[in-house]
Amino acid sequence: MTDTVQRNWSLIDRNTRPKAWVDVAKGVAMFMVVIFHTSLYFGHADITGYPGRLKLFLEAFPMPAFFVISGLFALRVSTWTLPQLWKRRLLPLLWLYVVWSLVRFVFYTIVPGTNGDLGALPATDWRSIALLFVWPSNSYWFLYAMFWFTLGVWALRRVPVWLKVAGAALVSAAITSGFATLNNLGWNRTAALFLFFLIGALFYDRITKGITKAGPWTLVGLAVLYLGASAVVVAVPHVRGVPFAVTIMQVLAIAVGFVASKYIAMVRPLAAVFGTIGEWSLHIYLLHIFIIVSMASLLEWILPPIGGALGAGIVTVCAVLTTYIAVLLSKLTTKVKWLYVPPMRLRRSRKAVGDSAA
Repeated sequence: MTDTVQRNWSLIDRNTRPKAWVDVAKGVAMFMVVIFHTSLYFGHADITGYPGRLKLFLEAFPMPAFFVISGLFALRVSTWTLPQLWKRRLLPLLWLYVVWSLVRFVFYTIVPGTNGDLGALPATDWRSIALLFVWPSNSYWFLYAMFWFTLGVWALRRVPVWLKVAGAALVSAAITSGFATLNNLGWNRTAALFLFFLIGALFYDRITKGITKAGPWTLVGLAVLYLGASAVVVAVPHVRGVPFAVTIMQVLAIAVGFVASKYIAMVRPLAAVFGTIGEWSLHIYLLHIFIIVSMASLLEWILPPIGGALGAGIVTVCAVLTTYIAVLLSKLTTKVKWLYVPPMRLRRSRKAVGDSAA
């Protein structure tokens, strides 16, 4: 079941065994997403402690990294026909987006006291469902973006590489600098992050060989560059509004994160922890918000406003607990297969098993 779901996620090609660092990188990125969302929702429950500027660091690596990795294992997409693309990639992504958006709507409707007002539309607003395909307004915008990215790579397969990358980079720079906006968080992020999916899809060999060859001093050098660029973007007024400033910081964050993941994968306890999180990253992504908002609602009810080191400690502990609970729930929810796989694919799988047994 897990293999089937991961193929739908477009992170694992059917004939490609992912390198250990890939699962670790996904695990690190997913945990950073959990920390970010925990600090966000807990902040609205008056439990704070993380510096506001930490948001930029938590945003620089996770989503760009996920899209690069997704692109790395979308190599064969360009060789498929449109019907094959629909059945193998687009339909599964669309299914996940619709099903889990409905799950989200039902959850916030029936669970009292949870904060579902942080998206473009309140979680219980019927328009969030009615406009699902044109106005992404929830945390599942990632799946929506993946649908368009996969279709985009296929549609642009005959366009020269330099032109695709240059165009995507210009769009990304325009959005991240604030020069242009689509007036919707999901669309803005989709436009800004297509560059990274495209890089993964076009430069598989260069990226994987580069990670393999990178030594400790390469990691140190990349880390210095990243920290320096981040310090400038965070500390110097108006630099974030300079085109390509954020994009360069994101590229450096990915380089540091991927090379560091290679070395983390060599440390067995860390590899086990982050590798497991990476293996279940799709499920954690789909489930973690429900756990976080439930915790935040409960703690807001029983605790006074808390900040400083104690607040940061509570956020961190709850982020770890959320990740652990999400992994457990992932193993349970995979038994409800239609939550992750379109029913028509399940029927074909059963038929194939029956035919092979016969």
